[in-house]
This record gives sequence, structure tokens and C-alpha cells, in this order.
Amino acid sequence: MFADMRKLRRILGFCVLAAGVAIGGIFVFAPQFPILLREGFPPDVWTESGRYLRVEGVMGEEAIGVPEIPADARKRFDAAGGRAMLVEQNGTLIFESYGQGVAREDRLNSFSMVKSLIGALVIRAYADKRIASLDDPLSLYLGSDAPDVTVSDALIMRSGLLYDGEPPKSVDDAGFSPFGPLARLHVFGMDALLPDLTVDPAAKGEFAYQSVNTALLGAVLEAAYDQPLPQILSDLIWKPAGAASADWRAYSRAEGVSAYCCLYARPRDWLHVGRYLLDNGTPDDPFLPEDLWRDFVRPELDVSLRRESAYGWHLRHDVLDRDGEALAGPFAYFMGHGGQMLYLLPDSDMVVVRFGDGLQLLHSTLYELAPPN
Repeated sequence: MFADMRKLRRILGFCVLAAGVAIGGIFVFAPQFPILLREGFPPDVWTESGRYLRVEGVMGEEAIGVPEIPADARKRFDAAGGRAMLVEQNGTLIFESYGQGVAREDRLNSFSMVKSLIGALVIRAYADKRIASLDDPLSLYLGSDAPDVTVSDALIMRSGLLYDGEPPKSVDDAGFSPFGPLARLHVFGMDALLPDLTVDPAAKGEFAYQSVNTALLGAVLEAAYDQPLPQILSDLIWKPAGAASADWRAYSRAEGVSAYCCLYARPRDWLHVGRYLLDNGTPDDPFLPEDLWRDFVRPELDVSLRRESAYGWHLRHDVLDRDGEALAGPFAYFMGHGGQMLYLLPDSDMVVVRFGDGLQLLHSTLYELAPPN
């Protein structure tokens, strides 16, 4: 009996030792893991917990008493866990609906929608001659540690990036692991990844959705303008669009914001931003030169690409072409995790904002929102 007890104690002692070694190994080789575990997944609705930097905005008069979205659209919206749906045409808000427990003033998580704002700012930096050429190597702005890719490679997500010592596609979003390089980026910022980012020649030129591309572009913007990203966004888009102040997730253990994720703003503010970009700023102060605006918002796409939801300069593109529908023509859209969407419809002069915790069918959602004649 005593021998059995001693054996049991030895086994328990070994288990405790093994657990201690494992935990110690996590802290050494994946120091981001306990931080992510403590912080949790970024919430869908603003809670004021965590580290954020302010994007200064403005607050103007806003429409009240706006009708609900049409009944068919409401059914789809509710079935997909919708939180907010707003439709604006010709500068006028025509529909506005919210999910259960969501109020107009709630600030919701953009997730990856903010990537498209980074794309817009990169093109603006090029127009401002802060970026000399989209074919410039990233090293021109970020130094010798930068991977051997161009601004354009990162902008269209065809850079073929990988993390040294990790398997191919190690920085693809689809392969996210709390122990991997993307998690390290999320906690320690871009500088923690730069020395070990490299390029997979076999993947260079192929589309791969990698948030690290957007993080690199955010760093390029800060170098080009010599300002932090929240200030750049505020000055060039957020304030001119008439959007109210927002908060952008900051890295857990580094300076700056996560350029690829998590800007908390009201759906109405995204509507203002969409209108500003669709109108290309104002006639007296355009956001982009006309040719660059067209290439950004409504590029000439091969018909075969349109049905693949073509990815442009950090902005997605598609076309409405169903016979007999009131809405038609090419459109551009921002997209975030869980189906956060900002649609720009040039031919219909419409902007649509959608937030929720599940995806909705892309084209059907828009057809059901056609305004009344």
C-alpha cells in the first residue's frame, strides 16, 4: 500500500513538473499566448476594456425618424444575426434598422473593414507624393528589415509572405494560431515580426489574405506622413466625412494601432465614410484624383473576375447583374469578420452599412434593399 502511495506521489510530481515545464515553454516560445488569453477576442460591441487610441471626429446634425428596412430584408437580417443595417441614397438616409439590444449610438467593431481604409490612405499617400510609386519596395520606408515586396504587392495581397522558421502560409489569416506569428503581431506589433518576415517565391504573385500586409502598409503610412495612423485617418477621411470620434485597438505591448482590425464606431459613422469615398470627397476638395478614384472604387474588371469578388487595392469588387432588378452595375465593398460590410454602389448612388454576427448573401442583401420608386 505504502509503495503504491509513493508511486502515485511520483506520478503526480512528474505531472506537476511536466505541466510547469509546458507552461514555462509557452511563456518562452509564445509569450503572446497568456496575454491573448487574458484579453480575450475583441468584442463585437464597444466595452471600453483594452487599449485603444482615439480617432478624432466631428458630430453634426443627423436624420431622425427614418423608416425600417423592407420586410424581406428584415427577415434575412434577423436570420443572420444582424446588428445594424443602414441605407443611404443621393446623400439621404432612407432606411435604418438595428438588432435586438443594439442602439443607434452603440459603437461596433469593424474587424477587417478598416483594412479598406488603409488601402484608401495608401492611394491618397501616393496621390500626395508621400509614396513615390506603388512599385516602391517596402524597405524604402521601413528599412532593411522589411521583406522584399513592394507597396503594390502588399496592397493587393499578393506578396507571398511567410515567417522564417514556420511552414508556408504561416501568416495567412486562415491559419491563425494563438501560438503563431499573427498572434505575436497582435500583441507585440509590427517591429516584433519584421526581422523574421520573408517571402515564399512559390507563393509570390498569388492572392493570399494576410493581415500582416495591412500592418506593413500601416507602418509605411506612418513613415510617409510622419504621423500616427489614427491622426492620418482622422485628418484625411474621418473628419472630412463628418464621422464622430472612434476608437482603434492598440497593440497590447507596443505603440500604435492594429491597422488590420478593430475600429469601434457607430454604423452611421461608417455611412458617412462610405458617402465621402463614393463622392470622392467634395468637388472643391476631392479625396483622390479622378483616375485614381476610378481605379480604387470602380476599376474595369474582366467579366470572369467579377464573379470571383475581385480584390483590388484592399477593396473588394463585384457586380449586380440580375435581370429585372432595380439595382444594377458594379459595386465595391469593405468586409470584416462575421459579415461587417460597407457597400459603395456608384450607379445607384447608394451606400449600405451592415453589421452582424453572421454572413448574409452578398447580392440578395442588396437587391432586397432597393429603395421605393
